[in-house]
Amino acid sequence: MLTPSLSRALRFLLLAALLASGPAWAQSAEPTPMQKLDAARAELGQIGIALRRAGLSDADLIARRQDLEPLAATAAEVIERVSPTYDSVKARLDQLGPVDEKDKDKSSAVEADRAEQQRLFNEVDGVLKRARALSLEVEQARALITSRRRAIFTGALFQRSSSLLAPDLWIAVLGEIPRDVKAAGVVASDWLSAAGSRLDRWRAVLFVALLAAVAVFYGAATVLAKRVLRRAPDVAEPTRLQKAVGAIWVGFVTAIVPILAALAVAETLRSFDLVNARLEPLLQALVETVRRVALAAGLVRGLLAPLRPTWRLFDLGDEVASRLAGLAMRLVSIVSLMKIVEAMNELIGVALSVSVAVRGVGALSVALLMIFSLKGIAGPPEADDECLGPRIEPARDWYGPLRFLAWIAITAILGSVLIGYVAFSAFIAEQLVWVGFIGCLAYVLIVLVNEGFEVALRPPAAVAHAVMSSLGLRREALQQLAALLAGVTSVCVIAAATLLTLAPWGIESDDMLANVRSAFFGFKIGDVTVSLSSLVLALSFFAAALFATRTVQRWLERKFLPHTHLDTGLRNSIRTSIGYVGFIVAAAVGFGSLGLSFEKLAIVAGALSVGIGFGLQSIVNNFVSGLILLWERAIRVGDWVVVGDEQGYVRRINVRSTEIETFDRATMIVPNSNLITGVVKNWVSGDKVGRIRVPVAVNLVADPEVVRETLIQTAKAQDLVEKIPAPTVMFISMSDANLKFELVCFVSDVEKSARVKSDLYFAIHARFKAEGIGISPPAAPPAPPAVVNISGLEKLGALLDSKS
Repeated sequence: MLTPSLSRALRFLLLAALLASGPAWAQSAEPTPMQKLDAARAELGQIGIALRRAGLSDADLIARRQDLEPLAATAAEVIERVSPTYDSVKARLDQLGPVDEKDKDKSSAVEADRAEQQRLFNEVDGVLKRARALSLEVEQARALITSRRRAIFTGALFQRSSSLLAPDLWIAVLGEIPRDVKAAGVVASDWLSAAGSRLDRWRAVLFVALLAAVAVFYGAATVLAKRVLRRAPDVAEPTRLQKAVGAIWVGFVTAIVPILAALAVAETLRSFDLVNARLEPLLQALVETVRRVALAAGLVRGLLAPLRPTWRLFDLGDEVASRLAGLAMRLVSIVSLMKIVEAMNELIGVALSVSVAVRGVGALSVALLMIFSLKGIAGPPEADDECLGPRIEPARDWYGPLRFLAWIAITAILGSVLIGYVAFSAFIAEQLVWVGFIGCLAYVLIVLVNEGFEVALRPPAAVAHAVMSSLGLRREALQQLAALLAGVTSVCVIAAATLLTLAPWGIESDDMLANVRSAFFGFKIGDVTVSLSSLVLALSFFAAALFATRTVQRWLERKFLPHTHLDTGLRNSIRTSIGYVGFIVAAAVGFGSLGLSFEKLAIVAGALSVGIGFGLQSIVNNFVSGLILLWERAIRVGDWVVVGDEQGYVRRINVRSTEIETFDRATMIVPNSNLITGVVKNWVSGDKVGRIRVPVAVNLVADPEVVRETLIQTAKAQDLVEKIPAPTVMFISMSDANLKFELVCFVSDVEKSARVKSDLYFAIHARFKAEGIGISPPAAPPAPPAVVNISGLEKLGALLDSKS
């Protein structure tokens, strides 16, 4: 065995090697954790000096943020490496206990071990604190960069200029036009002269040959694409999966040909050195325009299918689809033209007034085009309320909300242009195109994944058989798996679309993840500051989380739970519980965006507990009773219950009360606490089997055996009466007026007991009439006592009174 001193020495060497503070690290080529932290801190200091400089552009800030990533990785690596050693040394110190002055001389070995462990703990703790401090400083630097980028974005977006109605603006534009035209001519002549000097005889021939090859490629690819992108004409009614696949294929084939041709032309110009640094932005704007218009054309042809209405994903008429297609292409063309003119303006150095006029006219054109186009675009016709047959649940109308949002955008563009915020109006016009493209693409992908998983995992598909044979799943489990995979994939598509939509607003994925972490875990930097902007952001987060919760609830209710064997009550319990959890998460997200961590929320909850104890006691009682009802499931949605003098079906269990629909089609609202503390009769708690009691009275001359046999045969002849337990007849009483019997039988569904009882009475009356059994009439009321009137008694009474 090792002696205590040798054991301590080996432990010291091991910890020293882990800390990189001993001689072993001096001989190693790898830097020690302290050296890594020192180097990272020095680099962070340089970044801080760079961030203190004024006038940094957005590109500079992005570069500085990328420089922070290795520093954050270094801090995380050191923390991960040193934390196990820290935990080990701290556990050893806890085992040795604190210093005891009384036993100091009795256990010198323990004291020496404690001193050694304390020294190692101080070293490890110092490294760990430095690493955590570095990580915190990196996060603060990230926050500073994010705030400065948002300030730059906001300043450029809301920079006020002249209104389009200002005469001075157009006077300045008219004065600048001759100079700008001359400058453009100079740029064009310079480019032509430079191209002539660079393209000698053979280079010119090669250049023209390459452009001709691109033109031939474009023509051949276009002809081939027209044949390839044809949807199958023999499919009369394509499925939604076929429509989604066809839309993606048509959109891809339509867009890829012009995009490749534009890239080929651009690379040809660059390879012959015909584009310098000054002309590069204009070339990029031209290529971007081709890409934007090609993608828009592909998406329009794929989604709206103007020439093949049966392949159209949206339920639109031909006229509406044609209007939407024209509106989309015109919007894209206007925005693309604005980008080209802006690049040309930067190339020739136009005045600010010309740039403002170009942006304002472009944004105003977008608004006016949308106004004239939206007049002829209407949603689907409303269903006729007086139609015959069962009522058809109408599909969700997305046209109303989209039209409302479009009019908000139009109003914002017009107002911004008129009051002088031209940059903001141009940004909105560009975002309309970008958001529309992302939204349509996300819609196609969601339809594709939903229908694709459902078809792929539906027998007799090959994928379904492979999954069933390899995983041993049943057919119902495959449907659940398809719904689950489709839901998860749809959430991923929506998240990606949200990030792409917010990207032009200066919000990056790292920023959103940081906000989510703050919402769930919380952090404190000084005192919490609540402003109007932070409050609006918190409400937006809360609404988004609540909308996600409602979406998950609808998906569970319509897609996933119907494929399970769960009863209606348990499905409602799961759906309601998800709603409670989602509401709590939404509240946490909203408060977290304000900087309120769970510790502060606990303090607020403690303060509210006094109010709950006094004023909200009944509400809390009903809420807890509702939770008990959901999880104990003594009363479920769909049960037939009797509460007091009323009875009916449980339709919904809410937070505070339960809705019961009576047989009179009235809704009875019962507090949940009444259902927990009161007496409730549930006809279908265990099963739906119920007993029917049919009392019958016959006259005294009837044979009881014949009556019993007749009643039993009548009950057995009813289809809804259970054979087991068999119907029985009870002889209840025998009086001077009649004989009373009671038929007892069972039905499988107690909800049909009233109808079965009525059918039994009809059948019993017919059988008794056929058998000659008389039904006893109700007993007559007893006759009143006879009254005898004797005339003359009044005179006799008067005579007796006179004699007395």
